[in-house]
Amino acid sequence: MKDDHLVDTPAPGKYLSVDSSANVPFAKFYIPDELPPEIELRDNVIEAHGRAMHSLGRLDGFWNEIEDPEDVFGLFVYKEAEQSSQVEGTRVTVSDMYRKGEDSKDVREARNYASALKQAATQLTETGRNRGNLSLELVKDLHQELMEVGRSDEEDPLPGEFRPGYAWIDESDALGSRVRFAPPKSEIAISRMEDFERYMQSEGAYPDLIDIGILHYQLETIHPFVDGNGRVGRLLIVLLLMASDILLHPLFYLSSYIRRNRDEYTDRLLAVSEENAWNGWLSFFLDGIKEQADEAFIRAKLLLRLREQYRETYAGARPSVRRLIHELFTEPVFTVTDASEMIEVSYPTANEAVSILEEDGVLRERTGKERYQEFQADDVLKTLNAEISELPSPEAVIEDKETQSEDHAQ
Repeated sequence: MKDDHLVDTPAPGKYLSVDSSANVPFAKFYIPDELPPEIELRDNVIEAHGRAMHSLGRLDGFWNEIEDPEDVFGLFVYKEAEQSSQVEGTRVTVSDMYRKGEDSKDVREARNYASALKQAATQLTETGRNRGNLSLELVKDLHQELMEVGRSDEEDPLPGEFRPGYAWIDESDALGSRVRFAPPKSEIAISRMEDFERYMQSEGAYPDLIDIGILHYQLETIHPFVDGNGRVGRLLIVLLLMASDILLHPLFYLSSYIRRNRDEYTDRLLAVSEENAWNGWLSFFLDGIKEQADEAFIRAKLLLRLREQYRETYAGARPSVRRLIHELFTEPVFTVTDASEMIEVSYPTANEAVSILEEDGVLRERTGKERYQEFQADDVLKTLNAEISELPSPEAVIEDKETQSEDHAQ
């Protein structure tokens, strides 16, 4: 990969000189070509595509077997918000987002991410899950929901608006800071976003997953907003999977893969612009789709197994306990007042249910306070947050479930 990022290139775009009156730390900016690019897909990309589609199909099939997947496993949306926030360098966790008293800027923006994904997924489901219902207006709405709260006037990210001026991406090392990449100036960025919308709404020139990888590259390269481009791009991946009828529910998180491989992610994107390295980027992207579909499948299977265990254990318990058990998989961190509202019972009844589950070790009081206590479902959060190295393989989860079914039959 070239070290000088501001030179003419035969790759899918070109560099133009910055306006002489502009006060920016670079001389040229990059303009990606209009879509679609001409790509001769290599065998390894085609094979990676097949593996990714298989894993997504298994995940979607699992969600479709569950009566209420979004009600029960909506915390997967929070997991995506957590991981997307951590890509930006924060330490926000799922637990932080559920805590009522936690209101830092980073937590608010992570909550905004979850809210934006839920709203956009609901809108897409209501209008029809096809690419024609994705638009620049939706992209701007995502940005507005993401960036609406948590910034000062001096850091105004212009929620829902394309940037009015130049932008650039810095990188730092032992030698100091320098411009790594300069996307197109604002008026060209807007024109390229109009082309982006046209292609996003079309049937595309490639299989859907390939198109999604191409669209993600194009959005991040155009960099249409002052801030929040990465978060918008990651949100749009999930919506494109739904609009392409690959996933029925937005219970998938690619941000975890991007966070773990952030340097390679940015290098692969830049290599497309500099070296026309589409196959390298697409192979990386498709491997990430497969890896995260497998991870989501494993976690969902383990969470479902945990829910079934709780249901069996508390089958004869009072109704308030059984209802609270159900809610643990939607709200794993709460107060007694929250529990009262969630299961629609009086405070004393909710307090009794919480006490029973705390005594059994299902819940743990996490503040150590006498008042304003918060309880969390440790096993639910442990399953959601376990490192990938601690998880079994998809095949092991399936085999274990089949073994359990045989044991019950006997």
